[in-house]
This record gives sequence, structure tokens and C-alpha cells, in this order.
Amino acid sequence: MPSKLKKAIGAVKDQTSISLAKVSNANASNVEVLILKATRHDEAPLDERYVDEILQLIASSKVYAVACAQVISKRIGKTRNWIVALKSLMLVLRIFQDGDPYFPREVAHAMKRGQKFLNLSNFRDDSNSSPWDYTAFVRTFALYLDERLDCFITGKLHKRFSNRGRRNGRIERSYAPVCEMKPIMLLDRISNWQRLLDRAIGSKPTGAAKNNSLVQVSLYAIVQESFDLYRDISDALALLLDSFFHLQYHNCVSAFQACVKASKQFEELSSFYDLCKGTGVGRTSEYPSVQKVSEELIETLQEFLKDQASFPAANGRSALMLPATPIKDPGSSSDRVGLSSSLAIVPATNAFSVAPTFSAQNPSQGGTTFENKDDPFGPCLDISADKHVAAESVDQNLLWQEQQLWLQNQNKIIAKHKA
Repeated sequence: MPSKLKKAIGAVKDQTSISLAKVSNANASNVEVLILKATRHDEAPLDERYVDEILQLIASSKVYAVACAQVISKRIGKTRNWIVALKSLMLVLRIFQDGDPYFPREVAHAMKRGQKFLNLSNFRDDSNSSPWDYTAFVRTFALYLDERLDCFITGKLHKRFSNRGRRNGRIERSYAPVCEMKPIMLLDRISNWQRLLDRAIGSKPTGAAKNNSLVQVSLYAIVQESFDLYRDISDALALLLDSFFHLQYHNCVSAFQACVKASKQFEELSSFYDLCKGTGVGRTSEYPSVQKVSEELIETLQEFLKDQASFPAANGRSALMLPATPIKDPGSSSDRVGLSSSLAIVPATNAFSVAPTFSAQNPSQGGTTFENKDDPFGPCLDISADKHVAAESVDQNLLWQEQQLWLQNQNKIIAKHKA
């Protein structure tokens, strides 16, 4: 802990800086005073009064957003005190969460101009007897904000996590929820969410910093956002696996890689939550139960991809796009069932398990009938579930061979899970 002398020196520095800001003729003097008051050298958390005033100023004019970014950048660049640096980063996070979206864009522009904003790789605390513990936490906190900023700027952060919304018992969303996203969009975003979650996990404090109250308050802000990240990644994986057999091969590979990543990441997340709960960060009841991605699922998907890689393509289409035809169910002598091209993710003993989903079909139906305009006296059988494939001019013999390979692969997966 800093000595009484260092505390006194810090208080004098704060008062001097505030007094100079007050007499400044700059238009940004008000916002500078508020930022200096919010990021004092004492270990008290951010004062909500100052945070709210800063948010109101930023919302009133983009000029204040620019000024706010400049003042915080200057504050972070000059300090060698972990408390001031961490409070400044916490203020940035709060503005990211509840402030005008123009502010993060201004932060991104400031970083492109070379300003020392979220790049704190050279920051070092010199105010504490355990400087490296606090230095490391400040650096990892900045890395999290940097990754978060990148997700926002590139449009990959599909919701703004709002502390104000949480206090009202809700989460403020600005984009479509995960359940409304198409597989291609999910694939485009899930890798970014996983990188951001990695940064959250990497922010865990060590040594003396682990039990510091200000560090714990700051860590809690990241932990809260990780709850939503975990749920989004889990929901995205479930949706991707549900449509796995509908995807083209390269998208299947991407979905598989996301599953492999999640398998390790969720284990690390569970350990991270245990550490946070053990040091009193938040309430235990707030933490989600982290499920595991089963090895069986990974092995099944890997086996499928290996088989799929050997399939020939038809007119540039992956065999994944071929329609499924009725196949014989080994457990039934009277019914035929068709694999519905999907995998259902079912929570079971805190593990993701994969189960084939079937749709029964009456063998007497054999397909869907529709009116044949050339022959109004009789129905015509639609033998293809994929209108695009049916419409294409494809060599029927090659198509039949590929269908047989596809059905053999499905049979293997079904048999494996029925064993």
C-alpha cells in the first residue's frame, strides 16, 4: 500500500491539476476538471456523480467527446501511478458502455494518430511496493479494452453492455440477438467474441493485486461482460452445430475450429470464474454454470470433416449441399427416417452432447407432390429437397454416387450414437 507521504503527494497533485484546469480558457475545461476528479490518486472507486456528468457532456456535443478522449489520453500517458491509470481505463469502459458511440470512434482515431491511449505495453507503476502485480493488471485491462474497441469498430460487438441497464434489471441491446443471426454471420463474429473472452480471462490479477478492492471492482466490470460473451458464444455454437450439415465445407471447418477453441476456452473460463468467486468478485449466484464441449462431439465433427474432404464436388457444390434421401433406420423394420441435416446440442451433466435429430416419413409418401402444369390429370413427384440442385443440369449418375457416399457417412454417425 502507498505510504501516507505518497498519498499526500498524490492529493496535492490532484488539487493542483484541478486548479489549473479550472482557470484554463479552453472549451474543454469542464470535462477536464470532471475527469481529474474522477481519476484521483485515492483507491476509492469511480465517483458516479462525475461519471454521469461526463456522460451527459459527451452526449450533448461531439466536441466534448473529442475533448474527453484527449484529456484521458493525456492522463494515461503521463501517469506512473497504477490507481490513476486504472481509474482512467475504468472511465473509458464506462463511456464505452453508456456513452455516445462517437467516443470509441474518437479513441480509435487518437490511437491511429499515435496517442498513448490503450497501448500501455510500456506502462510501469512506481508508486507501490509490489509494482509488477499492479502494472500487469493495468496492462491486461488495457488489452481487454483494445480488443473490445476493435470489436465495436468492426461491427462485431453486437450489443452494448450497459451498467446502467444492468442496474435496472435489463441489458440494453443495439443489434439483433444471436438467435436471429444466420450461420454465416455467426461465423463472422464468433472468432471475435472468443478473442475478446480470451482477453477477459487474461485480465485475472496476481499477487498483491488479487485482493485489492479497487482491482476487484475493476475486474468485476470485465467479469459482467464475460457473462454475456459466454452466453453469446454458447448460443452461436448451438446454432452452428444445428445447421452444420447445411454448411459448405469451408464453413464447416470454421465451425469446427470454433468448437475446438471453445472446448479449451470454456475450461479456462471455469477456472477464471472460480478464482473470481474465491476472492469475492461479485455474487456467486450471478455466475453462469459453464458447460463443457464434449470430446465425443469434437471427434464426431472431425470424423465427418475427414470423410467430407474426400467427397468429389458436383458443379462446384460441396456434397454437403446434397439433399438427404430416406434411409433405413437400423432400429425399425417398418419406418424410414431421414436425417434432418442437423445436430442438436443438448445440455447433459454440464456437457455439450451431440444427438442426431430425425424426422419420420411415411414410406408410402416417398416425397412431396405438386401440380404438374403439363399434365393436369396426374401429380408429379418432387424427388429433390433442394430446388436449386433439382434445377441444375447435373450428371445424374455422378449425383447418385455422391448421394450414396453422403448417406454412408450419415449412417456411420447415426450408428455411432445408437451404439
